Amino acid sequence: MTTRATAIGAFLALAALASHAQAQQGGRGGTVTRTAPSTQTQAGTTDAAKVIETMQDNLGMLRGMQRNDAAHRLELWGTGGTRVVGGRSITLEKWKISLNYTQQAMRFDYTANGQRTIEVVADKYAWNEDTPGGKATPMPAALADRQLQIALTPLGLAKAAKAAGAAAKVSVTGGVTTLTFPANAATITATLNKYMEPEKAEARLGTTVLNVTYSQYGDWNDDAKADVYLPKHIVQTQNGTTVLDLTLTNTNTYNPYVIMPVPEAVKNATPTGARSN
Repeated sequence: MTTRATAIGAFLALAALASHAQAQQGGRGGTVTRTAPSTQTQAGTTDAAKVIETMQDNLGMLRGMQRNDAAHRLELWGTGGTRVVGGRSITLEKWKISLNYTQQAMRFDYTANGQRTIEVVADKYAWNEDTPGGKATPMPAALADRQLQIALTPLGLAKAAKAAGAAAKVSVTGGVTTLTFPANAATITATLNKYMEPEKAEARLGTTVLNVTYSQYGDWNDDAKADVYLPKHIVQTQNGTTVLDLTLTNTNTYNPYVIMPVPEAVKNATPTGARSN
């Protein structure tokens, strides 16, 4: 009888653990129940290095005994959303964003009204493609904005803040932590949630003011969860007007093969002295 009771108890314990693990997972159509940060900072701290490290850790960027940043490449997908192009808001049928933070590169591949557009930036070059890696059209005028968009991704914010070193500053007002730092010739101020993840970000570049909101953080990988947390919903406004509204359906955060080789035609067409990161 004792053996049977022990076995039943063990089974119930395993079932409870499995149920708890499933509740913790986020993904397509799933929910996320994160009750505490994996790393905590002292309440109200203004130590920028500690805040940035906590941000990286709770976004899932730090791995191994050395706690190195291991998040270098990402892919994000969605169906639906809106984007302003040429002053006109268009509805996106589907979209994919590919990021390579080591290369400081991003490819935004979207379809609207049956027409596919692929916008690319890598280091100090910007161009459009007809297919990924295909025929390229130089877009040097779009360089500054596309470089800034990399820094405005949640992981990009953490990386840019860390790269800013002593120029990154933290303030705490009414229990709300904000992190301010320079990136890509802009001044970025990020408002952080209790996990030190970005809830809002404001980027000022000349007379342009970009505001981004990030909500519903989770692990949105379809199959194998990686404990890399990204917001499911991202909304961006420029000078008060909504210019981008995206909702993720799934992601790949296992450092997929993402690379944006700069075509020779783009290198030759870009004016000398174009700003680099």
